[in-house]
Amino acid sequence: MNASGSVRQASEEEGSARTGRNRPARASAYCALAAIGALGNLAGPAGWLNPGIFVGMGFLCALVAVIAGHLGRFRGRRLGGEGRGLALAGLLTGWVVLLVCLVLLLAVVGVIAGLTLLVDSA
Repeated sequence: MNASGSVRQASEEEGSARTGRNRPARASAYCALAAIGALGNLAGPAGWLNPGIFVGMGFLCALVAVIAGHLGRFRGRRLGGEGRGLALAGLLTGWVVLLVCLVLLLAVVGVIAGLTLLVDSA
């Protein structure tokens, strides 16, 4: 009974040590969710007061999600596939949010350029 109890305790300790070994994958997913949340604030009243803050936060969080996603995929390969799916989800979401931030930036620049043309022609 003592030997089986120690084996069970050792396997439980090994299992608890194994969970959460791919921290970059989790960081990628958390940063991707934070980036979506930052861009989601544009729909509210606070987002239209200064949208540059929320787009900037979304851009930075998405950039961290992409970098951590690549690190998580690499570490997941070394750990036998642990967390690779989570890292891929964070990676893809980060790239999509970066693309959305780029489109929003181009839209703002286009609106400013259009307004300057209207003011100059008047």
